[in-house]
Amino acid sequence: MYLPPTSKIRIEGAGHDVSYFLPARPIGKLRWFGLIPVAFSLLFISMPVRSLVDFLRRIAAGNGDIGNWFFVLFLSVFVVAGLTPLWLGLLAIYGRCRVDWRERRLSITDYAGPIRWRRRLPRRAVRKFTVAAGGMRVNDKPVTTGPLANLGALTAEFEEGKPRMVVLGYPRDWLQALAQDLSMRVGASVSTAVAPAVEVVETQANPPQFDDVTEKPATSQMRAEPRPNGLLLVVPPAGLRKGSKGLFAFGIFWCLFMTVFTGLMAFANGEGSKGPPWFVWIFVGVFWLIGVGMLAGSINMGRRRAMLLVENGELRVAQDDLFGAKRRTWRREEIAAIRADASGMAVNDVPIIELQIHPVSGKKAGFFAGRDEQELRWMATELRRALKLPASSK
Repeated sequence: MYLPPTSKIRIEGAGHDVSYFLPARPIGKLRWFGLIPVAFSLLFISMPVRSLVDFLRRIAAGNGDIGNWFFVLFLSVFVVAGLTPLWLGLLAIYGRCRVDWRERRLSITDYAGPIRWRRRLPRRAVRKFTVAAGGMRVNDKPVTTGPLANLGALTAEFEEGKPRMVVLGYPRDWLQALAQDLSMRVGASVSTAVAPAVEVVETQANPPQFDDVTEKPATSQMRAEPRPNGLLLVVPPAGLRKGSKGLFAFGIFWCLFMTVFTGLMAFANGEGSKGPPWFVWIFVGVFWLIGVGMLAGSINMGRRRAMLLVENGELRVAQDDLFGAKRRTWRREEIAAIRADASGMAVNDVPIIELQIHPVSGKKAGFFAGRDEQELRWMATELRRALKLPASSK
């Protein structure tokens, strides 16, 4: 049994066992964006590696006390962690993979030059293969042209447990052909089971939900106060934990990590070495700015408060946060739509939703990013009703 020639997937098999060799991912010039994590990784590990070499030299010279061994182990953790972006970057540049069905078990091996990583999926009956495509988005807009538009993912669903990723980042038609061929071989090798189904799913990443939410969420602290000619919405602070969506905790972790990293650099400099070159200190400073920026942004998300007033066909928004007070005003005829939609930012690949005011002309205005999605949709519903506006301008 063979795949269509257009798939560029090579098959080697004996009996019911089979291996599928996939080429480098066909993403064109976008692969060179992988140089960014490669450069980051090399810069990141440069100082730990240098310090690690110094400590190993001391140990080799006979100064193998427990303190030096401790720092060798400690620095090794940083080096291993710093190699992760290098691996991801190499995969993006010229990574390829192999899918094996052997002894009634799926395994996947990813290659990036001489480096390889093998994943063994559960030894359970495969119920279904799913090919998902159409979910790629850039700047919160679906990708409809170029090499990214046709990329998909192949997952395997077992009788028990969660679906597991098989292959990611290859054209949809390649993955569909692979899934169909693999399904037949799996079904033939397990005589008591039916061949796994193959499902092709067209997805839209994070589809917007613009329908009305008429009931305020039970946990919401917002207040809606009817006015003779409109409505007043009072938005209290959401708090650091809820309002920052985990960004505050991550910012703390980032700064603690940078504290340890900077301390290691200073320690190495104090041992009589020349110290790191000037550009490494610039690199460290940039990452300190990122950490401080995350902390400031998360505090801002958790402490901001606002009032939204609809009165006499006019919407006024007054917002106070860490960076000062903001005031915006729109006439009803100047607003095309009001809704809760993706802000363009994401945390752990989950989009951050915000309340959006879409004017008839000009750029949208976004507020309260990171608050509960149902809460934001309820706010949008209340404002739309007060102003008699739609959720979408289309």
